[in-house]
Amino acid sequence: MTIPTSTPLGAKQATVYLHTPFHPKAEEYAEHKFGKVLGPKDGSVQEIMAQVDGILLRVSNITRDMMLQAPNLRIISRNGVGVDNIHIPTAKEKGVIVTNCPGGNAQAVAELALTLALAVLRRVVEVDTRIRSGEVVPSITALAPGLFGKTVGLVGMGDTSYELAKLLLAFNCPILVHSPTSPSDRWTHTQDPKYPVAIPHQRVNSLDELLQNSDVVSLHCPLNDTTRGLIGKRELEMMKDDGVIINTARGGIIDERALEVALENGKLGGAGIDVWEIEPAHGDTMGRLGRLRNTVVLPHLGGSTDAVTLDGCIKAVDIMADYFDGKEVRNRVV
Repeated sequence: MTIPTSTPLGAKQATVYLHTPFHPKAEEYAEHKFGKVLGPKDGSVQEIMAQVDGILLRVSNITRDMMLQAPNLRIISRNGVGVDNIHIPTAKEKGVIVTNCPGGNAQAVAELALTLALAVLRRVVEVDTRIRSGEVVPSITALAPGLFGKTVGLVGMGDTSYELAKLLLAFNCPILVHSPTSPSDRWTHTQDPKYPVAIPHQRVNSLDELLQNSDVVSLHCPLNDTTRGLIGKRELEMMKDDGVIINTARGGIIDERALEVALENGKLGGAGIDVWEIEPAHGDTMGRLGRLRNTVVLPHLGGSTDAVTLDGCIKAVDIMADYFDGKEVRNRVV
């Protein structure tokens, strides 16, 4: 396998593939930074891959086949933290650098996780749909549990989980945390520059303990061999019958078919899902989850605020341009 040379190419000489749309202003910025920017409309995947030196990525997948058709590919720069949508073994095999933009969308994703929890716990989408269809909905028939004072279990202790925990303090929510890979003192003092606000919380000994004692469970862990299918039939049965689960992390962490059954059988109160096993999510790709009254479903919008998306896309462009100009590679994952 040919490994791309590390000799600086120069950003102005580089051909870059914008695999999925960036923020419009960031696309203009990329046109200014690089010699040529290609998009899906500029030819077949095979034709495009034969030309590219770099790939700018926001969503969608970069497969092994795509990389094998790209003899000159040197770098994939992603706006976002997760790189599970890139075939990492092939990147390593070909010597392709992979970078990301961690932390940039943490506040936006946390905001959406809170939004989903509130929407489910106040039955917002369900009642909105009912009154739009012409139904008269007396308030006494739409009583909802609400979020205030509910125990929230957070799976993971990264930036997004931290930002959500800060928001939950305003709702007087006791917070349980399961994160076996995080330091025991994380979030406990204000000397940590990354987590300057101390978060009152209880670290639990197991995922089972968290599921059994939480009213709301919110997932904030990466998708990998350890977390794929982390929440399945067994785990859902441990939750409270009126419990709610929120996933703004990655599709595949929850067994979607098991979640359908739990929701339909009244074993779970509701779910807010922004990430899916099959993306982009639409219609039947969501199975029955998109048709249930006690779900709120979105098509992976976690980081999709205007400001956050623009900032992350610009960073992804700058990381790639700096690499081509021979500068230090920032935020390298591979």
